[in-house]
Amino acid sequence: MVPFAGRIRHGRFTFDGRVHSLPLNMPPHAIHGTVFESRWDVVDTDDLTCRLRCDLGEQWPFRGRVEHVIALRHDSTGRGGVDHRLTVFAEEPMPAQVGWHPWFVRPVSSRLRFRAMHRRDAEGIARPVESPIPDLVPGAIDDSFVDPQEILTLHYDTFDLELTSTCRDWVVYDEPTHATCVEPQSGPPDALNHAPSVVTPSQPMTHRFAIEWVARAARA
Repeated sequence: MVPFAGRIRHGRFTFDGRVHSLPLNMPPHAIHGTVFESRWDVVDTDDLTCRLRCDLGEQWPFRGRVEHVIALRHDSTGRGGVDHRLTVFAEEPMPAQVGWHPWFVRPVSSRLRFRAMHRRDAEGIARPVESPIPDLVPGAIDDSFVDPQEILTLHYDTFDLELTSTCRDWVVYDEPTHATCVEPQSGPPDALNHAPSVVTPSQPMTHRFAIEWVARAARA
């Protein structure tokens, strides 16, 4: 999800005194950036690593591009993983946010502990004010959280998935009966309207996300 993650309220944001409008791909809001349906070019690859590149597109009012490096790793103990690195490059100053939206087969159980959350308002967008986490109902979660308190873990019959990121904001979505989404984001939903990070030609933005699988035998 680049150059924004989650929803942008009514597809509008202000940067440097100018109001910008984005296509409403989930009316009445814009969602998940401009590149998730775009063609990505393979820059280089080997047996374990692939580097992809994509322009931010005509729907984005600033000039820039994003690179995504995906690298597999494994060892003989039953541990392995896939590492992701997103970097946004700007040709002019612009606000930016990155994130990932992985879908996982619904786990047997999970351990997802955070320090706080952002409560959704009537339009379904999390406000930037941090709130205590209430008792959440499994199967009805679509919320934004802040600061994991431990490694986020999804438990399956024979292995665990451990999720870590340089991002401090996460969205958890478990309403589908068959799947769970645990999404690291470099800011909360609608971040472009609340103190967004700024990328410049001399200061790109980079964040990382790792998914590690641990066989039960390896953990024992």
